[in-house]
Amino acid sequence: MKDSHLFKPEHIGVLESEDRKIWQNPDVVLNAVKIEPNFTVVDLGCGGGYFTVPLAARAKRVYGIDVQKEMIDYVRTKIRKLKIKNVELIVSKPAEIPLESESVDLLLTVNTLHEFDNKERMIKEMRRVVKKGGKLLIVDFMKRETGFGPPVEIRVSKAKAVKFFEAEGFALAEKRDLPYHYLLVFVKS
Repeated sequence: MKDSHLFKPEHIGVLESEDRKIWQNPDVVLNAVKIEPNFTVVDLGCGGGYFTVPLAARAKRVYGIDVQKEMIDYVRTKIRKLKIKNVELIVSKPAEIPLESESVDLLLTVNTLHEFDNKERMIKEMRRVVKKGGKLLIVDFMKRETGFGPPVEIRVSKAKAVKFFEAEGFALAEKRDLPYHYLLVFVKS
């Protein structure tokens, strides 16, 4: 990933603000898929752990993965304070998910698709780690001006995102528009 596309850790307050619940409610997003209590889940590009923490209450094991050590350090402090024991945090390299093949029931990535420089390779990695029949939950900014978020020119449209994932053998199970984002659920065939 190019550093220019990455969310800057010094702005983590934006990711953690109470206002975010208005424009991106974690319960609305996570309720888009059925998360079984025995699931292993990945929060890819976990940032400040906005979704990692609620995932920990729903799944057996959660991996919070990010390419920025500062983000992982922030989440580590947060989960210690909350005494969460079922989250493992991993600093990854770009376009790499450091997990075993077919080890994940659900992979969630929020506001990150536009950050991946090599989208095809990253999607191949997602396919590799998700179990057959497992799901992807993708949320990203609509490709239009929203008043905040990444520049429109680096955003990935919903239609293009669907094409990327279908080209890698994922079947679209659901698509939905949120106030500023689209939500896509895919199943690995």
